[in-house]
Amino acid sequence: MRRLIATLTVLVACLFGLPGTAAAAPVPIGGGSVLFNPLGPAAARCTVAFAATDGGREYLIAGNGCGTATSTMLYSGDNVLVGSIVGGLDGGYVVVAVRNTDAWDVVGWIDAGSRYPIAGAKETPVGGRVCLLSHSAGITCGTVTAKNVTISFPEGTVSGLTQTNICPQQRSIAYVTGNQAQGVPFGGGSGICTTPGTSYFYPVNRILSAYGLTLVTG
Repeated sequence: MRRLIATLTVLVACLFGLPGTAAAAPVPIGGGSVLFNPLGPAAARCTVAFAATDGGREYLIAGNGCGTATSTMLYSGDNVLVGSIVGGLDGGYVVVAVRNTDAWDVVGWIDAGSRYPIAGAKETPVGGRVCLLSHSAGITCGTVTAKNVTISFPEGTVSGLTQTNICPQQRSIAYVTGNQAQGVPFGGGSGICTTPGTSYFYPVNRILSAYGLTLVTG
C-alpha cells in the first residue's frame, strides 16, 4: 500500500507539478524603469520614457544613454535580459524590442515615485502646459516655448526637438501633459533648478510614426 501511495504521489507531481515550483510572475516594466548595458561603460544606463507596441511585439522608448549600436542587448533589475536596441540612436533616444516576455510585463504607466497612467499622445501646442517626470524631483511643470528646434553638437545635429522652460532634472523620465505622453528628455539645457530654465524633448509622436508603433496605455 505504501508503495502504491508513493507511486501515485510521483505521478501527480509529474502531471500537475509540486507546490512552490510555479514560474515567477513577470515584473512590470515601463516608464521610469532603468535599462543598462553590462558590456558598456559604468554610465551606460538609460531610463524608459514610454512603452509601445506594433500589435505583436512590445517596445520600450528610452533616452539615449545605454547603447551606441543597434542589436545592443539591454538588461534591467537584477541583471535580467530585457531585449535589444532596434533603432533611434541618432535622434537622442533608443527603441528597445522587449524579447524576454517571460520575465517582464510591459505596462502603460510611468513610475516616478507615484504611478502616472498614460492614455494617449495628444500633442501640446506652444504656450501649453507640460510637465517633466523625474526620479530626482518627481514632477516639475512649465510651458512649451518652441517646436522644431535644432541643436548642434560636436558629434552632430539633432532636429525636431521641442523646447520648454522647465529646468532640466537629474534622472529625467518623460514629458507629459496630464495623462498624454509628450516626449523623451533630450540632454542639455540651462537654468538653476529653482527658477525657470530651458530643456528639450524629442516628440513621442514622431518616434511612434517612424517605427509604426502605438503607445501601451494603462
